[in-house]
Amino acid sequence: MYLRFQRRIPLIPGLIYLNLAKTGISVSVGHPGFWLTFGRGGVRVTAGLPGSGISVSEQIPYKGRDSSKKT
Repeated sequence: MYLRFQRRIPLIPGLIYLNLAKTGISVSVGHPGFWLTFGRGGVRVTAGLPGSGISVSEQIPYKGRDSSKKT
């Protein structure tokens, strides 16, 4: 069994959110349908069709950092 913790706090509702999770803190900027999330592993770009549950997401590691390695 896997336990997951995540909390999303609106800083500017509908535009900027502070994300708190068991694995760390990140900031999301965007609106429904398109989000940029800045976290310790890099930038995640997410695009989707709001309300459909369909989305695509791509992780872009910060320059010089391999997100597959644990430090």
